[in-house]
Amino acid sequence: MPDQAVLKQRPRDFLVREAMVVEHTGPTDAHWRYLLLRKSGYTTMEAIRLVAAELSLPTADVTYGGLKDEDGITEQLIAVPAGVPLPGLGPEGWRVAGRADDWLDLHHHGYGAEPLAIGRLEGNGFRITVRNLAPERAERLAELRKHTMFFLNYYDTQRFGVPGGPKRTHLVGRAMLAGDWDTALRELAGLRAPESPQAAQWRGPAEEFFRTLDPRNASFYLAAHASADWNAALRRVVDDTCDPHTVTVELDGLEYRYADRPLAVLATAPELPYAKYTFTDGIPAARTSARPTVVQTTVSLSPAAPDELNPGRSRIGLGFFLPSGSYATAAVRQLLAHQATASATTASTPTAITSTATATTAATSSTATEPKAGEVR
Repeated sequence: MPDQAVLKQRPRDFLVREAMVVEHTGPTDAHWRYLLLRKSGYTTMEAIRLVAAELSLPTADVTYGGLKDEDGITEQLIAVPAGVPLPGLGPEGWRVAGRADDWLDLHHHGYGAEPLAIGRLEGNGFRITVRNLAPERAERLAELRKHTMFFLNYYDTQRFGVPGGPKRTHLVGRAMLAGDWDTALRELAGLRAPESPQAAQWRGPAEEFFRTLDPRNASFYLAAHASADWNAALRRVVDDTCDPHTVTVELDGLEYRYADRPLAVLATAPELPYAKYTFTDGIPAARTSARPTVVQTTVSLSPAAPDELNPGRSRIGLGFFLPSGSYATAAVRQLLAHQATASATTASTPTAITSTATATTAATSSTATEPKAGEVR
């Protein structure tokens, strides 16, 4: 039976803090007020809608620099117009929303002249607890202490759907670009995304529905399509560079190709082109950027300890920083796969990462499946 490690068994097992440098001004000179948004159980886009509704603002007036998933505890900056009253904000912050174990807090961060925008984010710091490890495996990982690794910079499965939902956001974007608005609306209605109920109930022209969305939300689906195309291009590079030393892994119906020679990929194609989309007045527009195929990071590993949530098993902590747009789950998957391969007598032993909220699979076998995955980037 495969050794199954567990991520995100509880929210504080997956801590994320965004790194963004903003220039501060005094409150009298400011056009914007910066707030630290701490949340669990809400996506960034859900949080923006809640904050905007609480402050009676259009969602476009609440700006941010990056998207954070609902799984885990995440911290990021948002900005609102400086003159907007924040009646609930005190020294201990403001609990804007809460439902069972899900919550959303705001804290004052400062004032500035500029709004926040996608593209200004430097990256994210992560502190992750990996649970349900065999004790001997946890000890082997802990012996690494500080490990510099290179990993293939795939868009992970959470880019393509919400936890527990089908991974098909890229199909919405593809239909939008093709002008097939009926298909786009139908796909969106089945995603279990925050916009899905409205999409399912929409009775007007399909194209008009997408005009009603915050343009940042509509752009997300276009970006998912671009991400799927980029992943396909990276798979081809891995095949051309590393075959026959590759493995194919199916995660939530999405195909990934891995190899234990990421530096060969880096030498062959350090970057691949990537289309960045905007959606203005119902019209998609693209510009070409570049995304690195391989990312380097240094992982700090804590000593192994008994796993209090899984008797007889062990846990270990990982700490690392990734540039904006890279996925911590992809890095952890490949770290565990490499460690399993290095310590195994055969290169065919699969290693899975699962949880009630998310599942990712690090495999050295030819195929593996992942039932769910959550987004942090």
